[in-house]
Amino acid sequence: MEQFNSNTYKKQTAVQEFTHSCLGKIIILLAIGCILLVVAAMTRPSDSMMRWQMEDNIHECLQASDSITNDAIDDYVGNIGRVFTHTDSTLTNPEMWETYKQLNKLEIYSHLFYKTAYIRNNIHPEGTRVGIGIFGIVIPTIKYADLLMNTGAVRGDYGKRLIRDITLPSNYTGENPNVQPYHYQGDPDN
Repeated sequence: MEQFNSNTYKKQTAVQEFTHSCLGKIIILLAIGCILLVVAAMTRPSDSMMRWQMEDNIHECLQASDSITNDAIDDYVGNIGRVFTHTDSTLTNPEMWETYKQLNKLEIYSHLFYKTAYIRNNIHPEGTRVGIGIFGIVIPTIKYADLLMNTGAVRGDYGKRLIRDITLPSNYTGENPNVQPYHYQGDPDN
């Protein structure tokens, strides 16, 4: 049987007891979360910075994609790269940029701790999120498919009449049907 040795046991301080308890760990995590939220609210990008960064990202998207469909991983890698780079807007096709400006609308929304950018167009009338601004940086999530870059009929002639007008002479009464005598093969009296 072991004997209690008072030399090996040391009493914990109140701080050590607090940090080792479940309640203490929860309070510490909540305090760190509150500090992060305050920092996020203070470093939220301004509307002008958000608009400038998103237009820069849209220039890069128009230059990179140029109507070529990419897979999702290309969009994610391109968007991560756009966080750290700036584009030369003179390399963007001017007709494409004017088409973008004519058919799409970039809107910036402020939230308590961050800002979001949405593009509205006829494809996405409710808007699709194309960027998030938090901690002083703008993170693009834009894909070329989010932009409306051309308009027109999706298929065939919409103005084509389904029923065509036929002009007939005024004395035309129609054609007589080919009537054959009916041969009843049952009881002729009934």
